Amino acid sequence: MMIVLPKAAGALLIPPLLLFIFICGGGISICNSCSCAAAAAPSLDTAAQAKGGSFFSTTDDSDKQPFIKFLKDNASSYEHTTFLPTTVNPNKGMAAFWKVDGDEFHIAFAAMATGWAVFGIAEAGGMFGADVVSFVASKPTEVVDGYILDDRQVLVDNSQDWTLTSSTVEDGWIIVEATRKLNTGDTQDRVIKNDRELWVASTRIIAAWGDTESVSYHGENRARTSVRIFADPSSSSSEFDAFLGVLAKNADGYFDVLADAYEIPAQETKFKYLCKSYDELTEQFGNETDVTMIGATPIVTEETREFVHHFIVLLIPSCENLLGEDTGTLFKKEQIYGWSPGERGMVLPDDVGFPLFDSETNQAVLIETHYNNPQLISGMRDSSGVRFHYTTKPRLHDAAFLQLGDPLLGLRGVKINDGLTQHEFTCPEACSSLYLDEPVTVLIEKLHMHQTGKRAVNEVIRGGEVVHTASVDFFDFDQQGGFHVHQEPYQLQAGDKFRMTCYYKDGKVFEGGSQEEMCVGFLMYYPAKKVAGYPFFCPYPGRIPCAEEYISTDLSGYEGLGRTFGTPQTQTNETLSLSLSQLPQQVTNSSDEMMHTPTSTPATTSQAHSTENHEQVTAASSSNYYPLHCLFALALSSAAMFISGK
Repeated sequence: MMIVLPKAAGALLIPPLLLFIFICGGGISICNSCSCAAAAAPSLDTAAQAKGGSFFSTTDDSDKQPFIKFLKDNASSYEHTTFLPTTVNPNKGMAAFWKVDGDEFHIAFAAMATGWAVFGIAEAGGMFGADVVSFVASKPTEVVDGYILDDRQVLVDNSQDWTLTSSTVEDGWIIVEATRKLNTGDTQDRVIKNDRELWVASTRIIAAWGDTESVSYHGENRARTSVRIFADPSSSSSEFDAFLGVLAKNADGYFDVLADAYEIPAQETKFKYLCKSYDELTEQFGNETDVTMIGATPIVTEETREFVHHFIVLLIPSCENLLGEDTGTLFKKEQIYGWSPGERGMVLPDDVGFPLFDSETNQAVLIETHYNNPQLISGMRDSSGVRFHYTTKPRLHDAAFLQLGDPLLGLRGVKINDGLTQHEFTCPEACSSLYLDEPVTVLIEKLHMHQTGKRAVNEVIRGGEVVHTASVDFFDFDQQGGFHVHQEPYQLQAGDKFRMTCYYKDGKVFEGGSQEEMCVGFLMYYPAKKVAGYPFFCPYPGRIPCAEEYISTDLSGYEGLGRTFGTPQTQTNETLSLSLSQLPQQVTNSSDEMMHTPTSTPATTSQAHSTENHEQVTAASSSNYYPLHCLFALALSSAAMFISGK
């Protein structure tokens, strides 16, 4: 059955007199102007093949005739396409096609299903906080505009902003075409933002489908990926392909720093330090002395992905003395990259980069890897690390990271109360006044918490007014441990104040372990700013003038989180229309069973293994422990006191 609706038709039923019904082969076509063409099964020309002919590759052509017909007749009207594979079968999933036309977003999605299909725009990459459009085969002239909050139920928007333009339910296929505004002005819809530039966060999309009569638990029929909605039509809309395409064009080469089949210990929390000096790395890039990093891509061993909590990458003087006995250089260490689940890589603009090996303080690359092994599994070997893409041509601007909140675990050991709590860190105006002699541009902003984090916000306050807000309403560590805020670059000025706020539900304690909590904001900006060699930095507790203030508050309910998307959880039962059926216990306890898909990892052609690995082992609740990056941060806070003369 194929339905093509008039352009004016919305999500409501179309008056019957507008429809012409034809019996066409084994299905029914319903449209405003159509005719039955006989007989031969459609075949794909070259253009249609390029628009999705490789999708559902293990399905015989005789079993996907409705999809082939769509490719032949309709796919050319869309600028981009992607395939969202399931976690269990890469050839099974949902095909999506889209284009942006002015302020309108046009989408088509296809799945092998007989009952229903759902497509969504996700905040962090999973169900929580997702904006979805649902189609049910039994109501072929409707789509339902919905959203999902903390309880995984699909709620119906108060304002129905999707318009169905076509639907096909035939021979085991559901194919839907619909449109909506990029910005509907509805707080129950996600704004579809410009993500063309690669340093802007990509758009996370999700899908689910099934054969039941109404939207219900999907089982293995769910998928997720990230795309560039606004990508140039001539380039790939895949986030990872786009990264690699730009890096292949702009980089003179790359080098890898990878663990050497490191055996992850059978303990909950482990920090492993992997260091490579300039001399050790020259075998990968020759004796180049002008090396500027312009991008980085994570390489995560698939078999040990679940154990790798995050990477922190720092430039340091040498691979000797990693624990910082030489404090004269310790506080001049600089972060150049960070990875946590959901991160696909980093690419910098053509005039921005991180200089490597050009001073005595950056002659080595250090990767701190946090392993999380709560089940105490033994015998797992990891070869994860980072690929660094570089150019031998210096860039106009040097990049740097500003860390806010509590990066050095100043609250270490402080218990987090049960229920919903708010934790606020404020960096005073005097700190930016000390470091910024000119405006700087923030390219990338990431907000970091752990498993019990619910929402995070970083505000820039200028002259008593909030001039910029970066936030994640539905934080989900399993999707993006360091949430990449979807926003355009913005500027910081001398005199700006920062307010970093993290919200938790039933948090335990502030510690470095995976089951404990942190609250950190990472702002990558340019040009890099230092005073007497010390980088711009504002931690808690810090030192004057970069001494943050901290306030914690217990909240009485979800309305205290201050979310702008959706409605408070206290209203959920009043607006419930579509509900996923009761999930099995193991699914309910999962942060995002619906959309957990492994990220592809690039193949390596060469790799550098550490000749000197330093490590520190701790139980999650150890009372005298700091990760190495926290030691660096602690020294930096002392440096701020020193250079301010306090």
